Amino acid sequence: MTELRFRALQRALIGRGVAVRHARRATLELQAHFEQLRAQGIERGVAPAEAERRAHEALGGDGVLLERYAGRKELKAWLCRWPLLCVFGPLASFAAASVSIMALLVLTLNALHLTGHHYTVPALAATVVNSVVEVGMLWVLPVSVAALFGVRACGRPIPVSGLISGVLLACFAARLMNVGLMLPVAGHPGRASMGFRIAFSAVAGELTPALITTAVALAPYFLLRHRRMAASPPLG
Repeated sequence: MTELRFRALQRALIGRGVAVRHARRATLELQAHFEQLRAQGIERGVAPAEAERRAHEALGGDGVLLERYAGRKELKAWLCRWPLLCVFGPLASFAAASVSIMALLVLTLNALHLTGHHYTVPALAATVVNSVVEVGMLWVLPVSVAALFGVRACGRPIPVSGLISGVLLACFAARLMNVGLMLPVAGHPGRASMGFRIAFSAVAGELTPALITTAVALAPYFLLRHRRMAASPPLG
């Protein structure tokens, strides 16, 4: 019963916006204080069950403990301090990851060119690599970044609509992006490029794929949310 109480208290703190590390530290401190109170009662000759009951009473009710920690702004998770991060965070993270990957590809091709050696690959291999990079950056990367954001947001008091909007924004931006990688082949030194399509026809045509990737990216969030709600024991 005691272990269940502190486990439920930790989840409740996270649900009130307290950062995971602060919620874990707070419950460990409370549990250590509880053990100390119980040990003191037993040393005074109180029966173990009664000593445990008195220790719970001396520690305070769960509602009081929640308010004590959840009301401190410095303990809040960053998604709860700045809710707009749920809307623009996935897009900013996807953009940063895309630029970093493209910069790494460009630097790699330039380094190969500066060596003075004429590296070439078969045309079929170059086509396969280009397809892998395109799928990875336009499909896998936005879904992974958005899913990670969803997992971080799960269990926290943030607007679900804001998270959905942010994930959709990132996935939609990915659908409007063009990327290309051409490895060195005979007569061509190789290149890497990235750009965006702004035409209305492109925007309208990519709405359905963006919705599909959004649903895939949000699936871990809703699954984890359902599991946590089902597994959370009630506070006493």
